[in-house]
Amino acid sequence: MSHDQRPTRMRVVADAAASRGNAVDTTVAQNAAPGTPEAAASAGLPIVPALIFIIACVLGAAAVTYFVAGMH
Repeated sequence: MSHDQRPTRMRVVADAAASRGNAVDTTVAQNAAPGTPEAAASAGLPIVPALIFIIACVLGAAAVTYFVAGMH
């Protein structure tokens, strides 16, 4: 095992909570009541772009098959 692949020693931290001395207390912001949603999401999958993608995939596969297998 080369030198750069050897695992190094891990440093043990005595108290992780004590090192968060500059953390901001966000309990009020986290416990606040949620507001109303800005806009409703669309109900389903946009079908036209999905169909265009599937048709393009089929045409691409047909073109690859024609040029690779059909030109021998």
